[in-house]
Amino acid sequence: MAHKRELFRIALDRKGELRREDTVSPCVVLDLTEKGVRLKTDLPVRAGDRLQLQFRLTTACPITCTLQVARVSPPCVGATITDISLEDRQKLSRFIEELNALHMTGF
Repeated sequence: MAHKRELFRIALDRKGELRREDTVSPCVVLDLTEKGVRLKTDLPVRAGDRLQLQFRLTTACPITCTLQVARVSPPCVGATITDISLEDRQKLSRFIEELNALHMTGF
């Protein structure tokens, strides 16, 4: 049985940076939820890999988190957020709530 998503994805187009040990690679965050992301990268990854992601929700709102790769379909990667600071989790939640509120009101 296929895994059913709990949360709606928020479409984005944010440049970021992926780290795996000493390797750093640019990426683009394509969409996100409070529990995961889908991104585009040239970094070769496999399901189960753990990566560090840094990107900005807005110019004044940087986010850093640890990901575990769930699925790979080059050049796209789907990953679960496995570790994020309380402050960054609150920023992410607030950002998603504000975007949802804007979409609900028709703006």
